[in-house]
Amino acid sequence: MLAARLAPAAEPELTADTAAQFYEVRSPTGESVITRRRLTTTLGVAVYDLYDTPSNPTGPSLTFRARMRYDADYGGVTSETDVTNYGRLVPGFERGPVDLMYGYVEGRRFLGGALGFRLGRQYVTDALGWWSFDGGLVKVTTPFYVAAEVYGGLEQRGGMPLSTSRYERDGVWRGDRSGYAANLWPSFQPNDVAPAYGAALETAGFQWAHGRLTYRRVYNTGASNVSQFANGVRTPISYDGTRISQERLGYSFDGTLPDVGGIKGGLAYDLYNARFANVYASLDAFASRRVTVSLDYDYYQPTFDGDSIWNFFLSMPMNDLGVRAAWDTTDRLSISGGLRGRAFSVQTAPEQGLQSATSPNGLETGNYYPTSGLDPMGGGNVQARYRYDTGVYGLRGAADVARSGDRFGVDVYGERTLETRYVVSARAGMWHWDDHLRPDRDAASFQYVLGAGYKLFPRSLAYAEFEHNMNRIAGQRFRVMLWLTLAVNK
Repeated sequence: MLAARLAPAAEPELTADTAAQFYEVRSPTGESVITRRRLTTTLGVAVYDLYDTPSNPTGPSLTFRARMRYDADYGGVTSETDVTNYGRLVPGFERGPVDLMYGYVEGRRFLGGALGFRLGRQYVTDALGWWSFDGGLVKVTTPFYVAAEVYGGLEQRGGMPLSTSRYERDGVWRGDRSGYAANLWPSFQPNDVAPAYGAALETAGFQWAHGRLTYRRVYNTGASNVSQFANGVRTPISYDGTRISQERLGYSFDGTLPDVGGIKGGLAYDLYNARFANVYASLDAFASRRVTVSLDYDYYQPTFDGDSIWNFFLSMPMNDLGVRAAWDTTDRLSISGGLRGRAFSVQTAPEQGLQSATSPNGLETGNYYPTSGLDPMGGGNVQARYRYDTGVYGLRGAADVARSGDRFGVDVYGERTLETRYVVSARAGMWHWDDHLRPDRDAASFQYVLGAGYKLFPRSLAYAEFEHNMNRIAGQRFRVMLWLTLAVNK
């Protein structure tokens, strides 16, 4: 009882966000089409200083982080999840799904600052986009301004426990087929584990520049239905085995000179489809302390999961070019705007060099899709914002024009905090769209949003919002949203 002992300590943090939405989407005839009663809640926890180094703040550290999400839709009816109700079933739909957004232990600056690691469900963000997996990651930082990273595990996929499908590659509709007959919704593919691994090299230690080269490979396993539609005569055919889901290579870089400007760029190459999926570049020029002028280019071509039937079809790229500028006229008022253009094409003619021939059934062989050439479109946007001690006022507008139709409109908004605790906000907007393919669908839409909230204590807010939209196509639409945000650090 008289002997002194060390008392270890850790610093925990708890955060929670809850949002509720109540609305209905009705057809122009007034019939209720979709009823929504959504409740989305996230609960996060973090525990710091698990590895006690009180005398060396730059020494090794060990941290645990996790966040759960409950994303329910009470507007959905139980018949939409009943596999025996063929007329109402929505495959893969869950009224109250729960997923683990992330949950991992992270170590930094071990072995003299050279070793870092993460173990658990985690995100990877680079030129290949947002991605999530369950497994481990090891990062080694060398004294030569280079860091190497390797990781491996299982891709997070929908239908698995505590998982969501939002990080899978596009083109395959898969999930948990428990209770489904073999000939029921064969286009809804069965899910299974997806082994994955990747590696990256990136710069380390530079304050003004950063580059990252990354590679990722994911496998599909288990059965997959070959036939997308039930023919009512025979059981759909399926194949089984390990096969490629995605194999991609990417590179990104960015650099900044404080008094000159910045540059950013990158690319993603799909090794499975043997094509560039994305190429982008951005150049910022600091014309003065308050004026920035930028030029952007983005090339995008859709690519899909290796099991997707969409790999059979043609997909043509889009090219976007934009110029923008931002002007902080004072410490309170800022104005920004930009112009953009897009060109895309749809290949509908035989590829050059392909000789046309006639098959026994009388049809021409080869790629019979005449080209439409480039189809351009353009637009612009402008916004202004005035900040003051207790709130903000703003205006934003945008316009898009093309051969197929036009859209333009403007929003004005404001928010103010009264007596440091009461929050009020408002937004109003008028938008018009013109569909050249369906002239009877042209309309102007008006909407307004009113909100009020109360700051319970720092980083915590209870907030309610009412929205009303009206136009001649959809009539009157209403939505009520409620938010509750809490943060506790004890």
